[in-house]
Amino acid sequence: MVSTARATVAGSPRKSVSPLGTTLFLASDAMIFAAFFGAYYLLRASNQPWPPASVHLDLARASLATTALLASSAALVASERAAERDNRPAALRWNMAAVALGGAFLVNQLLEYSTLSFRIATHVYGSAYWGLTGLHTLHVAAGLVALLVLGMRSSHFAETGRRDPWAWGISTYWHLVDAVWLVVFTTIWILR
Repeated sequence: MVSTARATVAGSPRKSVSPLGTTLFLASDAMIFAAFFGAYYLLRASNQPWPPASVHLDLARASLATTALLASSAALVASERAAERDNRPAALRWNMAAVALGGAFLVNQLLEYSTLSFRIATHVYGSAYWGLTGLHTLHVAAGLVALLVLGMRSSHFAETGRRDPWAWGISTYWHLVDAVWLVVFTTIWILR
């Protein structure tokens, strides 16, 4: 699997460093989000009321978008399983389902931004909200591009094993983006 992926250099096999690079990238990405969460909670502790009374967020809408994003992770897992069975058509269909569900989440997020009664400079809460959700939205957009590239690449390889390290990295990134959203959703819509 990923840890046994090999590359041949001058006739001798060596282990791929892709998993290590991916892990380090994701760890640094998680630290960026940790800093944003830290700032959010620090601002929350020193600014009352939090959020301001004028802020109205649609919990039902955010819940549906969250469901779509989580379903995209499930579709990606189904794509990975189909790829392991060398069923490329099914892997591609599930991959595109993940893209569609992630795209629905992204469209919802952009629509929500257009309906908010506050902007990033309106108040401290606005800065915290737009900073945290904006960072996540950028990650979703980047993840969707990566999932599209993954779908294109996987349809061109004769053996799915040739793409394992790369596919693993994209998949792990997408699952991290989804996990981070659960914390964002809980922080902003549930705990408030």
